[in-house]
Amino acid sequence: MQKAEVILSLLSEKAKKDENYVFQRLYRNLFNYDLYLLAYNNIHSREGNMTAGIDERTIDGFNTELIHNIIEKMKNETYHPKPVLRKYIPKKNGKLRPLGIPAFQDKLVQEVVRLILQAIYEPMFFISSHGFRPGKSCHTALHQIKSTCRGTNWVIEGDIKGFFDNIDHDILLNLLTKKINDGRFIELIKRFLKAGYFEFKQVKQSLSGTPQGGIISPILANIYLHELDKFMDEIVNKYSTSSQRKKSKEYMKLYGRRSRAKAKGDIAKANENLNLMKSIPVLDPMDPDYIRVKYVRYADDFVVCIIGSKSLATEIREKIKVFLAEHLKLELNLEKTLITNLGDSRVRFLGYEIAKSNDNSIQTKNSMGIKKRSVNGTIQLLVPGDVINNKLKPFVRNGKSVHHNARINLPVLDIINQYNAEIRGLYNYYSLATDVSTKIGKFKFYHYYSLAKTLARKDKSTVAKVIKKYGIDVKRKDGFGTRKVIGATYTNKNGEIKTLTYFNESLKKADTPLTHEVDNPKLIIPSRHQLIDRLNKGECELCGFKDNDIKKFEVHHVRKLKDIKNKYAKRGKSIPKWVLTMSSMNRKTLIVCKDCHTKIHNGENNKPFNG
Repeated sequence: MQKAEVILSLLSEKAKKDENYVFQRLYRNLFNYDLYLLAYNNIHSREGNMTAGIDERTIDGFNTELIHNIIEKMKNETYHPKPVLRKYIPKKNGKLRPLGIPAFQDKLVQEVVRLILQAIYEPMFFISSHGFRPGKSCHTALHQIKSTCRGTNWVIEGDIKGFFDNIDHDILLNLLTKKINDGRFIELIKRFLKAGYFEFKQVKQSLSGTPQGGIISPILANIYLHELDKFMDEIVNKYSTSSQRKKSKEYMKLYGRRSRAKAKGDIAKANENLNLMKSIPVLDPMDPDYIRVKYVRYADDFVVCIIGSKSLATEIREKIKVFLAEHLKLELNLEKTLITNLGDSRVRFLGYEIAKSNDNSIQTKNSMGIKKRSVNGTIQLLVPGDVINNKLKPFVRNGKSVHHNARINLPVLDIINQYNAEIRGLYNYYSLATDVSTKIGKFKFYHYYSLAKTLARKDKSTVAKVIKKYGIDVKRKDGFGTRKVIGATYTNKNGEIKTLTYFNESLKKADTPLTHEVDNPKLIIPSRHQLIDRLNKGECELCGFKDNDIKKFEVHHVRKLKDIKNKYAKRGKSIPKWVLTMSSMNRKTLIVCKDCHTKIHNGENNKPFNG
């Protein structure tokens, strides 16, 4: 049996060497036990796996027997995915959002299929595609706009109506067959597409769209919209000119006047003309012969940045509309697919505002010491003001910081951790913004004092006393002395005393994009997790039972280890041995024999650990 890493490497290398290569006999890879282990390795830590699907089973109790059963069904071609369980969760606006919960074994199979598809298609995807790809993120999409779209006049803000729900199954399957000549593999994907969903005690068919909540849905969506990426690559090459922009006539007139003044020795007049030259563009921004078209996509959101006329932008938007309708059976929402003059207005994309700077006065020196315009026409990424105001709503009332009621009864460390997670997440996402320090700095000011007032309400004290009680000396950012920041000390599992303070990092702008966002899949060849080694060891981590047959062992999973410990503490009960064992290992998984696993769930293994 080949290792999963070898299989994926071979597929990827074939795809890289020949973009026209058609893959055959892929289905047999679904008989490979190690691929399923690698798939389990990738998805085992996701909290969603502890939510039961239609079969009322979760990831808890995973064992290798499940893999062998799946492989047997694959060999007999009798594997049929179960309908996705549909539930509804409330949105911030009060409406309900549908949530799809696949059965765990379907998640496992989908992850195997995703790994295979990713190895095949990742080498052929365009650099303009950023959603759900290894090494790509919202940040890389925004960074590409900032670094390649300088001087943009017009922006097309793409909006596809209900993309994920309207993917045409026949078109998608036909696209897959161009690269994959394996009827059984295509049939398996078709079964996932047609599995349907369970809602209001009824199974309903899926006539279009990708599996809701499905692991393969993002890569299938990218394969579908790769056709749009190819079309846009043709548009970019067709309309973008190779010529350089002409010099501005007004600039050249001033240049001539300055030269003549210098020749006559009139330095004052020469400097006057030089200052006027600095206030206008060197190159003609309205040069009709200079055209640039750039395209960037993240999932179903895309922008087209154009140096050219509005009529050209309108023409390109119409071509995109026709292509989507005729080739992908998708509808471009013209009401939301706006054409914006970037010199007059800002564009919203992936939560940022995109603007263009027209300041001609700022200059920097290059490596040769020559002064150059550094800002004119550059793209600015900004934090939208309404984002900060909305984020502040739970912490501010009538312009003043207020306590957070829902957190008053939490332990101090948990309160600080929650506040830290909020500001760190906000800063990390908007760290590419030019105004990150001012906008996030505003949030931090009110947020910090909300923390202080929450602790004051908890202690029935005042903010001044809270800062005195919980204040920890930290170095000032200007290097002069220290200042007090709310924090707390604690002892870690190794007995070391540690300090946790409120977020005290610099809010400086990041120059490079983050690529490790939660929407990213694992790399094509992920590293193995210790969990697989622990499972293969064939030893119960609770009672010590050993056996070479690892089918006799299962993996006990919990959603959150902290919640399990708190549950027993709140009930005033002794913490069971299995909980203490997981705590000592600091893991949400425990390899146990089937007998111990049964006892855990029956409450028979809840005696406190005394040894």
